[in-house]
Amino acid sequence: MARRRLSEAIRWHIIGMHATGASFKAIGRQLGYHYTVISRLVRKHRQTGAVKDRPQSGRPRVTSEREDRALLRIIRREPFSTSTVLKRAWLPNRHLSTRTVRNRLKAAGMAARRVIKRPRLTDDHKRRRLAWCLARQRWNLRTWRRIHWSDESRFLLHVTDGRLRVWRHRNTAYTPRNIRQTVPFGGGSVMVWGCISHDCKLDLVTIRGNLTGDQYMRHVLEPVVVTHFDNHPLATRPVYMDDNARPHRSRAVVDYLQNNAVTTLPWPAMSPDLNPLEHVWDILGRRIQALQSHVQTLRELEAALHREWLQVTREQIRRLTGGMRRRVDAVIRARGGFTRY
Repeated sequence: MARRRLSEAIRWHIIGMHATGASFKAIGRQLGYHYTVISRLVRKHRQTGAVKDRPQSGRPRVTSEREDRALLRIIRREPFSTSTVLKRAWLPNRHLSTRTVRNRLKAAGMAARRVIKRPRLTDDHKRRRLAWCLARQRWNLRTWRRIHWSDESRFLLHVTDGRLRVWRHRNTAYTPRNIRQTVPFGGGSVMVWGCISHDCKLDLVTIRGNLTGDQYMRHVLEPVVVTHFDNHPLATRPVYMDDNARPHRSRAVVDYLQNNAVTTLPWPAMSPDLNPLEHVWDILGRRIQALQSHVQTLRELEAALHREWLQVTREQIRRLTGGMRRRVDAVIRARGGFTRY
């Protein structure tokens, strides 16, 4: 049985009782401690004038500071290594535990955190992204607000988060309440197209099946985009942005946009961080995941997406579109590389 630790208040109480003439055994019987505990405490007080525990050396370190620095060099080269792999690469001839590895990294201010995922960027991608941003570095809000940002996104019926954890007792992994049930391919998905600008939000469109150039013209451009753009005079006509997906760049789509006087914004590949609509998809995804217990079919998922799209406020959109200069500056500072957006 673990020993009961004396609080500082009780220790001073014992010293006070002994000062009034109480014996060690009498104090022990009254407080429920063995008399040797009382005697050691009184002796410590006589020698040091204090009742706190003396500093203890603890377990000696099994690694030196030089060896700890070697571990940090390894982690800088291989930041995705597990503690087991690091243990073998660090001191292969020493018997060390993975906890020692984690303790050394923690002492250096490092911890295992969520990995940020971004599209793979080649040197050509970085050059094109940088050139695109440099050409628009001095655009003001009046210019940015003309841009209509569009994109497609696919939402799974059942989202499985690989980082999900469960609080459970040992040997209860297969208890039904501790198991997250999954279905193949997320149970199906719904693809939607959306478009926003600083001043408006167009209707959400459900994409049936795989998106093709013909479907993009018939279900998106003709009924939604061109109709909306025709409501603007040519002098103040908006600029349409879509990415470089194959259906968007088919010859039929390019000719259709030109014939309907729709000006498009050239777009650098692999640049979702420059499209504020990506953050709107994140908003919808979190809201749908919060409703996951109430969304059980693809039809319910589609209805929920359209409902939540209507709930996205103009203030939320303007916070995103109004920050385009910051996004552009971030890409320029990164020389076309990754940003936090």
